[in-house]
This record gives sequence, C-alpha cells and structure tokens, in this order.
Amino acid sequence: MGKIKSVGMAEARPKLTRLIKEVNEAGEPYFIISNSQLKAVIIGIDQYNDMIKRLEDLSDAAELLQAELDQEPTMPFEKHVKKLKGRKSSVSAGN
Repeated sequence: MGKIKSVGMAEARPKLTRLIKEVNEAGEPYFIISNSQLKAVIIGIDQYNDMIKRLEDLSDAAELLQAELDQEPTMPFEKHVKKLKGRKSSVSAGN
C-alpha cells in the first residue's frame, strides 16, 4: 500500500467522479475527512469484493477451528454433499 491519500469532504464533493475513477484504477483508497475526523473511505469495487471474500474465508476458517477445538465430529465435503442429496431424495419421495 502506498501513501495514504485523504481529502476533505467539501473538496471531495465536486471531485467525486474523478476520485472514484482514481481508486478503481490505482487500487489505493481515499480517506474522507470532515472536521479533522476520518468520516469515510472510498475504495474500488475490486478491493471491496476482495475484502468481502477474505472475510468470508476467515469466518469459515474460524468456524472450522472452533469445531476442532470443541471436538465436534467433521466429515469430508463430498460426504456431506452426498448426505444432503440423500435427504432431499427421501423428502421428495415422501411427498
């Protein structure tokens, strides 16, 4: 990550289109400041999507680690899918 860029809210308003284009192309966020306080961050959509994916991956990993710590029974993903398919077909047959 390069130099942190910041801009005042009043200055950002008329430049918003340009700022959005810049964060999408350069990949560097802009911090929006108002009354000497950080109020918001403008990031590109690729950065946002990457952060969300990483958070989901970290959440999944944390759940797996917690299951191991709690000594919960686990099974391979493929076995889990087969088990779910078996439940769906038995439910369909019961209708």
